[in-house]
Amino acid sequence: MADRTLLIPGTQATSLVDQHGTVVYNAVRVSLGLQSDELGGRPPGAWRRLLSVRHRVGGWKPIRTSLEPGTEIVPHSVVGTPYDRMLSFARAWPYDWRLDIRYNAQLLLEHLRANKPADGRFNLIGHSQGGLVIVMASKLTFDIHEFSRLVARVVLVGSPLAGTMRAAEALLWGSEGLGADHAAAAREMALTWPALYQMLPAWKAVRRRDGDAAPDGQQLLELGGWPGAFGDGVQADLLLRARASAALLHGPFARLGSGTMAMALLGKWQLTPVEVTRAGGALPTDPVYARREQGDDLVPYRSTLEWGGAPYAERVVALTGTPEAHAFLCNDPEVLDLTRRFLRAEAPAPPTAPPARAPESSYHGGVPDPADPAREPVPA
Repeated sequence: MADRTLLIPGTQATSLVDQHGTVVYNAVRVSLGLQSDELGGRPPGAWRRLLSVRHRVGGWKPIRTSLEPGTEIVPHSVVGTPYDRMLSFARAWPYDWRLDIRYNAQLLLEHLRANKPADGRFNLIGHSQGGLVIVMASKLTFDIHEFSRLVARVVLVGSPLAGTMRAAEALLWGSEGLGADHAAAAREMALTWPALYQMLPAWKAVRRRDGDAAPDGQQLLELGGWPGAFGDGVQADLLLRARASAALLHGPFARLGSGTMAMALLGKWQLTPVEVTRAGGALPTDPVYARREQGDDLVPYRSTLEWGGAPYAERVVALTGTPEAHAFLCNDPEVLDLTRRFLRAEAPAPPTAPPARAPESSYHGGVPDPADPAREPVPA
C-alpha cells in the first residue's frame, strides 16, 4: 500500500454539527452574515451559548462542547472551497478547531496509530492551525522515533508557529470573520476557545507609546496584557495553556524523528500585523496596529522564522510572487507544485525496532494530559 496523505485544515475550515447531525457552524456561510439556518434553526442570539466550550482547569479534553443545555457539538466535514485542488491528492481530517490544540494532537496521533498503512506511512499536510496540530502530535510521542514510523513527510502551509495577531483580534475586539454583525457575541464565545489563546503571539506584540516593548507582564500571554474591559472573560487557565503551547511549538521539527522529511511554506509578500500600542494603560478599541511586517496577512514571516529556530528555518521555503490569501494558500499554484514534488521525494526509512515503551499514550517531557489520572509521567 502506498503512503497515505492527510490534510489537516486550518481554523474554522471544519463544519461543526450538533448531536442530531444538524450543521451549526459553516465558516463559508457565516462569513457572509449570520443567519438562523447556520445555527440549525436557532436564533442568532443563541450563537454565543451554542458555540462556547468549557474545560476543567488544566484538562485538555473539554467537559462541554456547547453551553446550550442538552447539546453536544462535534466536527463533521471539511469545507472544500479553500482546499479543492489539494483534496485531489489528499484526504481531509476534520477536527474541532475551537479546542485545546494538544487535545486535537492526541486525537490525530491516535488516528495515525490506528490507521497506519500496512506497508506504508502517512504524509501530513497542515494548513494554518492544522500545522500546529501536527507539530504537537510529534511532541506527544513516548519515544522520538515513533512519529517517523507513522509519518514519512510533513508539509506545513502558513502555520502560525509563533502565533498570529489575528487570534488576538478575535479575543480583543471580536473578529468579523467569526460573524460580521455579531462582533460582541463572537468575542464572548471566542474567549472560551483554548485554540485561539494558543495562537496568541509568542513575540512581544504589545509596545508602549514611546515605541519600546511593553514589560513581559503586559504582553498578551499574561493576564496583565488585558487591561480594563479587555480582561472581561479572559481565562487565566487558557493563558497558561497558551504559554505551555508556545514552549511546545518552539523548535517545531525537533521530534519528528530521523525517518520523517519536513518542509514549511511561508508567504512573505503581504503586510501582516505584529504589534499594537498600549497607551495610558489601555489598548486600542479597534484593530489598529502599530507595526506590520511581511507575511501572508496572518502569519508574519520573520517573527515565525526566528521563533522556529535554525533547524526549522533551514526547511522553510518562502513563497515567491504574491500567493493566495492565507485562507486559500492550499489552492495556490506554487504551494500545490511544491507540495506535490515534496511528496514524491523518497523519504528515509524509519528505525525498525521500537524500544520498550509504556502503555499506549501521549506525552511530552514526561507530562501527560492532567485531565487523565490514569496517565503517569515517564521520562522524556
